[in-house]
This record gives sequence, C-alpha cells and structure tokens, in this order.
Amino acid sequence: MKKVVLFFIPTIILIIALAGLIYKMNWDSKFKAPNSSWVSEKEVSDYFIEKLNMSPEEAKRGSSTGVTFRVRKDTTIDSIINNLTYYGLAKDKEALKYALEHTKDSTPGKENAIIIGEGSIDINANYVLSKNMTAWEVADTLLNKPDHWDFVEPYSYIFMPIKPE
Repeated sequence: MKKVVLFFIPTIILIIALAGLIYKMNWDSKFKAPNSSWVSEKEVSDYFIEKLNMSPEEAKRGSSTGVTFRVRKDTTIDSIINNLTYYGLAKDKEALKYALEHTKDSTPGKENAIIIGEGSIDINANYVLSKNMTAWEVADTLLNKPDHWDFVEPYSYIFMPIKPE
C-alpha cells in the first residue's frame, strides 16, 4: 500500500505541473503577433475591399505594412477588442483585454477617453497597428500613441490605409 501511495503522489504532482505548463504556454501564445500565418475571420484587406471599394491588390498593398485604426466618440472598449480580433490584428479577445488592463499608460487621457483598467484610450484619434504587433504592443499603442484629430470626422471607417509620407 505504501509503495502505491509513493508512486501515485509524485505522479499526480507531475501531471498537475505538466497541465500548468501547457496552460501557461497556451496562454502566452495568445499574446504573440498574429503575423501573416494567422487565420482570422476576416482581414483588414477584406474591410478595405468591402468598405472602401478597393481592388484586392490595392487592399493587400494598403494593409501589408500596417493600418490606421480610428477610434471615434461612439467607440466602446468592446468594439475595439472585437474589431481588432475579428480583423486579425490581435489573436485573442481575453489576451488583448488583459494586455490593455496591465500595460502602463504614460499619457493622460483626454476628455471622454475610453477607460480600461488604470489606462485610457483617447477618442477622435488614429492609431497605427499591424499584424506584426503583439497584444502588448497593440495595447501600448492604444494607450500611449494617439494621433488626434480636431475636426468633425465625416467618415465612419474604422480602418484606413496608412498615408504615405
């Protein structure tokens, strides 16, 4: 009996440790950059074809190096997370939300900013994002790198190609 107990206790501990390691590796992978091999429901290039009437070639070219993500006054945190995962700029909703809640916000939010955790995402602002960004980099961009506009924005597009410099 004692031999059986001595065998099963270390085996159970090993199984629990292995399950914890597998869970952590799976959780960590959700924060990685989607890049070109990630398959999402749609791509930003699909958005450009549907909403901006671009040709498939134009749309691919327009989304290949990154895109401008627009946050307007009617945007919610849920719509940000849903759109970024739906269009393949983040792998996982929970991971992106966690990154947004735990990334340091070093810029004070403007009036009516969207609050998430201790940080804020400014409205009436553009954010440059790409599929090569991790969830942590996307969160840092949304919390700390707004490009504000001070005019009434007549378009309701959430994604735009990056303007060439």
